[in-house]
Amino acid sequence: MGATENRFDISIVYLIALGAMNREHVRVKDLVLKHREGSTMAGSPAFPRTQKIGVFVFDGFEPIDVFGFAEAFTIARFLGTNYASRPPYPFEVVLIGKEVKKVKSMNGPSVMPDMGFDQARHEPFDVLMIPGGGGTWPLLDEEQNPADVKTLLDWLHAMDGKVQIMASVCTGAAVLARGGLLDGLPAATNHAAFGWVTKQGPKVLWDSVSRWVDAGKYVTSAGVSAGTDMGFYLVSRLAGRAVAEVAVKDAEYDWHRDPQAPIFYPQQGEVS
Repeated sequence: MGATENRFDISIVYLIALGAMNREHVRVKDLVLKHREGSTMAGSPAFPRTQKIGVFVFDGFEPIDVFGFAEAFTIARFLGTNYASRPPYPFEVVLIGKEVKKVKSMNGPSVMPDMGFDQARHEPFDVLMIPGGGGTWPLLDEEQNPADVKTLLDWLHAMDGKVQIMASVCTGAAVLARGGLLDGLPAATNHAAFGWVTKQGPKVLWDSVSRWVDAGKYVTSAGVSAGTDMGFYLVSRLAGRAVAEVAVKDAEYDWHRDPQAPIFYPQQGEVS
């Protein structure tokens, strides 16, 4: 009887211990699940923060300068997610106008800015991009619009003091140059408008060959589609090469990764 009772007592102790272990396992599992749920609700700290990209729009901006550049960021996704995944995403793109009123692009659609100059001054931006287009000329015409030019350059300097990267596409470099932000630095711009743009910044080290130029805080591209290539480059710089390569593939875009590589066009007949 003594041996039987001992075995019975040991079995009870074993079952009690096993139950305690199971309860502890369930408790730990619940804690892990709650931690994961809390992390998701708090903004998924497993991913880096979402970076904010501001794009200035004005009457006469070139559509591809804005939309090609923006697409590089809007199609980007964190590694381990895909195009159909829900937020968070690596980037948020915001259109900024002088005011929140429609502006018409150069021979293209009109857009409604998400915010005006005043609000943008108080928002946290990581990148601000100035596009080009036919509207750049009146945008910087101090004879016709002296007050507007001063307002623009004052805002530009205010934004320069708070963002990580100031960028431009095409003749948008003329705006950065007129504001003195590119003095002593290498920069690119639209090759077809090279003569006019360079006059806006005689102290700039202008590059007439590169598709885009990274001068640290200031990153500038040549004309039109070069801005899309620069956009994917900035995705790579800010979120990693892998994120950029996946974005390029999702966009089915032929990314010119080397800004020094020339682009060849078919021989064409001259048009008088």
